[in-house]
Amino acid sequence: MARFISLIALCGLLAAAGCSSSDGGGVAGNGGNGGGGEGGTGGSVALCGDLSTEDLPGDPGDGNYDANIVWTQYGIPHVTADDWGSLGYGAGYAYAKENFCVLMQEVIRANGESMRWFGNDGGNLADDLVYRFYSNDEYIENEFIAAADETLQAMTVGYAEGFNRYLAETGVENLPEGPEGCRGADWVRPITEIDLAKVYRKLILRAGVGTLAPLILAADAPTMTMAAKSRVVPESVLIEESAWGMPEATAMGSNAYGIGAEGSQTEYGILLGNPHFPWRGPERWFQQHLTIPGVYDVMGASLQGVPVVNIGFNGNLAWSHTVSTARRFTGYELHLLEDDPMKYMYDDEVLDIETFEVPIQVKLEDGTIEDTIQAIYTTQYGPIVDLAPVNGAFGGWPTGNTTVVAVRDANIDNTRALNQFQAMGKANCIAELEQALAMIGLPWVNTIAADRQGAALYADITTVPHVSAEKLDSCADSIISVGLTANRFFTLNGSRSECQWGNDPGAPPGLFGVENLPKLETSPDVPYVANSNDSYWLSNPNQLLEGFSPLIGNEGVQQSLRTRQAFVQAEERLAGTDGLSAEPGFTVELLQDVMYGNRNIAQELTLTDVLSICDSVGDWSAYSANPVEAASACGILAAWDGLFNNGSVGAMIWNELWRRIDNNADLWAVPFDANDAVNTPNTLNDEDPDVVEAVKEAIGAGVDFMVNGGIPLDRPWGEVQFRPVGEGQNIPIHGGSGRFMFSVISSRFVDQVGYADIPTGNSYIQTVTWDESECPDAYAVLTYSQSTNPASDHYADLTQVYSDKGWNDMPYCAADIEAAKIDEIDISNSEN
Repeated sequence: MARFISLIALCGLLAAAGCSSSDGGGVAGNGGNGGGGEGGTGGSVALCGDLSTEDLPGDPGDGNYDANIVWTQYGIPHVTADDWGSLGYGAGYAYAKENFCVLMQEVIRANGESMRWFGNDGGNLADDLVYRFYSNDEYIENEFIAAADETLQAMTVGYAEGFNRYLAETGVENLPEGPEGCRGADWVRPITEIDLAKVYRKLILRAGVGTLAPLILAADAPTMTMAAKSRVVPESVLIEESAWGMPEATAMGSNAYGIGAEGSQTEYGILLGNPHFPWRGPERWFQQHLTIPGVYDVMGASLQGVPVVNIGFNGNLAWSHTVSTARRFTGYELHLLEDDPMKYMYDDEVLDIETFEVPIQVKLEDGTIEDTIQAIYTTQYGPIVDLAPVNGAFGGWPTGNTTVVAVRDANIDNTRALNQFQAMGKANCIAELEQALAMIGLPWVNTIAADRQGAALYADITTVPHVSAEKLDSCADSIISVGLTANRFFTLNGSRSECQWGNDPGAPPGLFGVENLPKLETSPDVPYVANSNDSYWLSNPNQLLEGFSPLIGNEGVQQSLRTRQAFVQAEERLAGTDGLSAEPGFTVELLQDVMYGNRNIAQELTLTDVLSICDSVGDWSAYSANPVEAASACGILAAWDGLFNNGSVGAMIWNELWRRIDNNADLWAVPFDANDAVNTPNTLNDEDPDVVEAVKEAIGAGVDFMVNGGIPLDRPWGEVQFRPVGEGQNIPIHGGSGRFMFSVISSRFVDQVGYADIPTGNSYIQTVTWDESECPDAYAVLTYSQSTNPASDHYADLTQVYSDKGWNDMPYCAADIEAAKIDEIDISNSEN
């Protein structure tokens, strides 16, 4: 009988999506001191006490804004104000000076107006449908904004006003040009707090209905009778090797280490945050330092238009995020009435599928605007989706099982995210951070953190549907729901009330609570925690986390090479065997060396065998249209330093080789062993003639690709992978593919140029620790720099710092800010 494939069917779409109480579930065994400990007591250390997440102090403000903005080296704004509204005003203005057009375009998209303004040249009808429906003005104003703390409401209003001030001062005709510019654009306008709230909601829904928008758009009301479609048979859903052809999703990932005192050469915690986020668009990072004296003092990075810090540090705590494997929605298969496919059974009741007509304006090729109506169909769970674009056996309305699939999104009622980030920034230690996380407002990211007192934490405390393994086994009860669930599109029987999501005490309705979500603190047996986008299961090899809902992630499965490299590096550093220092353990400098080491675990595991195969070929004409160049590739690989540094010669050959063989099911001679997940599988299976042939073919095809693309094989990596920043100006970019290494740059090849298009990869990288002084010892770099404006001084300055493997010593305390100051203004709306 054919076997189910694991996540192939939905890999493209679901990659963006992250990609028990009475029902069962697991409890992680946590060690550590809960944020206490006896280390690091020097300097201005706040006591680790009770963090109130319901009554955050501070004056919201009264609409009269006054803020001070100091810009330090590389264009980082330090905004200080006495109230939250003024803090937002200064932050919005400082942001707009460098990235106005990025947020302005995202406001258009979050309002569901992309087809109105961009038409088929950048518009997205599916997105417009979803966001016009789920982010309508009434909901945003009366529920989403109303649920935010009043300080955040005031901050968001202030942010919009500061953003608009920049527009008023600059004028539409003087706005930035360039790839992300909007000079003279007819869609530029002042924004409101409602616009910003829609932007935030779009981010929150990114891993649910936002990802599923094409399938929501594809759902058309039935046009056939129930008998018109053949019933589903097992062979049609038990797919063995065929891909489902889902559209490619934006690649996003991250690395992070939280080093406890037990893994440090000092008494203090150490953090590395290394998100691999987009280099353009609304998910770029923007660095800022926001201060209300005595209330809030946080430095780090925020996504475009977000008024609080998303990833960063304060005087005593630092944190980062990685994209979690947890699913943020489930499917529900609804059993339709035979004579009415707009009705479905729910226990003994008959419920209606409701139709909502959503008006959407569309810009036509001639520039005229057409008024259209798109329908969205909803149930008690959420919208109907049609999976026909994925696989015909699962799709249709009705399906061959006389059913239709709806989805329920765990973030559809999540109005807690901004409150969550605000509370995290106020936490002074790991214990207080855990109190903040208990709000369960993080929509799709793990948290990795470290504190001054020597504690560190990994946690996937996020919005996860409350579906235990037992409930899943019981409620995935048809050929369609079983088939979808096998591909991690978890689907339950929506016509049985017992298949509703469960509840945990103190948690938002339908979601797992803290006690049933995985976390791990450092301890003598667990000196560090790490995550590189595989599941919670392997957060430290000494203490695996097991027994959680399958919706959160897989357990006991093979890890990515990037995850394995993260742990190999850490274990070698703890043993002092990595060549960086004979003394075991981490310092912030050694953690930086690990980050910039540009090691390639695939090469470390297989290069010797690959070279043997390469050297065994006497005539390359059977494998390459360029046999002379193919033969030379063996010598170049033999001389290669094995790294992806700017000066590494041979990295390009390896990049092209590996992307052609890494999915070979028989690649490894030693298979995966769950008892040794860090080190298995390993050893190139060079006794398998098919594998040997695949390596030869990959070398030949890679050589042909580069020769045809106009790139000499012996060109240094930094001359092949770079960021163009002006006419004839290219900044070399080190790092490589996440398929085989830790330091990720996901670049695309431009014919006759090189890997000069970088959509995602290393972005805001921070390393943070503490010492006996009051100030955190923090260093960061923003790989693509602060500004999207080519005319700005900060369009590429930090890109050069990254290229040189440098760091910005982050000025957090007043004296350091003054020493690094490049500009300063006082800003007030009373001037207007």
